[in-house]
Amino acid sequence: MSSRSASPMRTRTLSSAQDRIRSYSRSGSRRHSLHSKGVIMLELLRKYSQMPGDYKTVNPFDLLYTAITVGLTYTLGTGTRALDALGAGVNKRWKPGEKLQMLFLAYSGARNTGAESRVGECVRQVNQVLGEDVVDINMTTLNVDVAKEYFGDYRVNLRQINYVFFGDVFKLVLENHIVSLVEGSCWKENFSTALTLYFLYGAGLAAVLGKPCFSYAVDAGEMNRINNFVSWLLSRDVKLITRSEDSNRVLESIHLPGAVNRVDTAWSMPSESPEWAKKELVKLGWDGKKPLLGFAFQNYFWWPVVPNLAKFVRSMLTGKAEYQYKSVYFYDYGDEDKKAFEAFKRSCAEVVDWAVDEYGVQPLIVAMEALDEDMCKQLMEQMKHDAIFVSCNRYIGTQIAAMLRQLKLLITTRYHAMVLSMPGCVPFVGLSRDERIRGVMKEIGLYDDYYVDYRTENL
Repeated sequence: MSSRSASPMRTRTLSSAQDRIRSYSRSGSRRHSLHSKGVIMLELLRKYSQMPGDYKTVNPFDLLYTAITVGLTYTLGTGTRALDALGAGVNKRWKPGEKLQMLFLAYSGARNTGAESRVGECVRQVNQVLGEDVVDINMTTLNVDVAKEYFGDYRVNLRQINYVFFGDVFKLVLENHIVSLVEGSCWKENFSTALTLYFLYGAGLAAVLGKPCFSYAVDAGEMNRINNFVSWLLSRDVKLITRSEDSNRVLESIHLPGAVNRVDTAWSMPSESPEWAKKELVKLGWDGKKPLLGFAFQNYFWWPVVPNLAKFVRSMLTGKAEYQYKSVYFYDYGDEDKKAFEAFKRSCAEVVDWAVDEYGVQPLIVAMEALDEDMCKQLMEQMKHDAIFVSCNRYIGTQIAAMLRQLKLLITTRYHAMVLSMPGCVPFVGLSRDERIRGVMKEIGLYDDYYVDYRTENL
């Protein structure tokens, strides 16, 4: 992509961003200006007492990770400021005439169609508004090789990080002038508290180091009291842009007001042509005539992912690891969860088979994230009718979006399957467990008739 001269709008936008950076650079974070340790402690206790939530989802491993996150945020942040006061210059500051270095903290490299699609649009929009000639976007990813499949045509620098993220994120925050949280599931714990802490750590470091930080069209959901408090503690300097009114209400309840509500960035993502999609679906087994019923399926019951050092050490010693996500992270998947998933999977298979018998549709099962693939195959094994299978391990976001837009109806457990199908005017049923699909369906008036909670016994 070629560089372009700054338009008047981009010049004003950049000037505003530069003024913001100067302000932060001069004053640091206003939230860290209290001098009395006693006053600070009383303020923290008061805020904690005001937080909503209970302790049902708290576990010792998440508590340990939380303590490490908060401790490192302030230890590394204040230590860096002390070194800079002595002239070390380790914390990179923007200077007039320099290219703006912007860090995108993303969930990338896991073959998650939605996560890659939305951050791709974040990259495109920032480059378009500020100008490729004045900004460098540096985006975190868990796997550079996978990310290159999605971002090969984008003006973005991919930065590999470890699943245990503390050192890598600290280094990247030091090297950049501004931080943006670009994953949709920022203030949420139902996937993993560790994922939330990853974003909070980056936001907290930015605040301590005097750098602006903003969220880019993200969500917030109900969390336990500890996670709510740490969210306030580390992200109270973040400029908030959300993608639903429900998220705004959640953030206000944990004393993070002022969020601007917009929409998910993946709405504007282009796709392959309808002709390409039809030809590809025929290759996969579609006769080109039967109406396509899509089902974006996943296992709701093995979340959240939890850091478990005992299981990790055991896996290192024995070479065996059951339900390991990656590194020190394991699915919280007990016997009751397994039984619940079997019942859920059986009910979903019955729904699809009923639709085939009643309406003569062609089922199309979609794995939107790599970890969904095995679950989708298990669903297909439960069905009596044959289905076409579309996997993110084979197709990238623009291709999956094109195929989703050929559907006559979509049943979805995945937020971005809904988002990417809607430009094709595809009607959908939301089968969900949290506020993301639910929030959109409320806003567009479909919630009462077309939303189903995943715990419903008789789907």
